[in-house]
Amino acid sequence: MPRQPTITEVRLNNISTCVAITASTLNFVVETLKISGLEAIPNTTQSLLKLLKTVKQEKNECAELMEQTHKLLRAIIGSYVKSDTGTELAPPMLNEIANFTQ
Repeated sequence: MPRQPTITEVRLNNISTCVAITASTLNFVVETLKISGLEAIPNTTQSLLKLLKTVKQEKNECAELMEQTHKLLRAIIGSYVKSDTGTELAPPMLNEIANFTQ
């Protein structure tokens, strides 16, 4: 009989799916609107998702990190969706977002 996944493993799987979809959406927004400075975020997120598959320890902390990442990605997308101009974000906001990739 196969081993049942733990609650944390289920949580990681669920948030990974959400983050992957959100990162793809952000990538679409970045490419469609030709937003400079944000190209690295979807790529960084995809790298995190690949690494997540190999996590053996500290899975709960990884799930928390991915949940925070998901919130950030949604906030970035929301900022552009709510923007009437479709132009770039203010420099202070871009700086905060850029810190995510470091």
